[in-house]
Amino acid sequence: MKKLFCLLLLASLATQAQENSIISNKKTELRVDVLSAIVYTKLSVSYERFFDNDYSIGINVNYSDSDKLNEDFDNGYRNNVPKYEFNPYVRYALSKSKTRYYFAEIFGSYNGGDYKEIVRLIDENGDAYYATEKSQYTDFGLGGSLGYKMYFHDSFALEVLVGFGSNLFNREKSPDVISRVGINLGYRF
Repeated sequence: MKKLFCLLLLASLATQAQENSIISNKKTELRVDVLSAIVYTKLSVSYERFFDNDYSIGINVNYSDSDKLNEDFDNGYRNNVPKYEFNPYVRYALSKSKTRYYFAEIFGSYNGGDYKEIVRLIDENGDAYYATEKSQYTDFGLGGSLGYKMYFHDSFALEVLVGFGSNLFNREKSPDVISRVGINLGYRF
């Protein structure tokens, strides 16, 4: 019985080592966030480049023109609506396996969108009145994420990601909190 157990353990380790070497030779990955597309009607695409060690770098690009968010913005339920984001990131794999692993990332976020505020104006007669004024905002933020990634058939990726950060410079107009939450499907080559 011990011999059978040891044989199964060695076979499992050999299979894992072979999978790790196959996936390690593929250095580039493209992903699409299906959660953002379904829930937020936001297009989110990522590119990631892997290195020989446990690090990778990448960029995520988001664009949103959601009818629901725009309607909430126009009806006064929110004072800003994000339209675009560029998120460069650096990741570190927390697990030793190359085919299934946890990771931590640090990301930046250059983001922008529409902003609306109620301002007090004075007409030519000196009478004051209030009006809604729309403008654009841009900001840069920093944050961190944790996630899990697994590969199927040595190329197809499924990734779950949760992360948050904060905008730094234009906080009176931009959202205070930026998030990176998604379920991504990708292909590694």
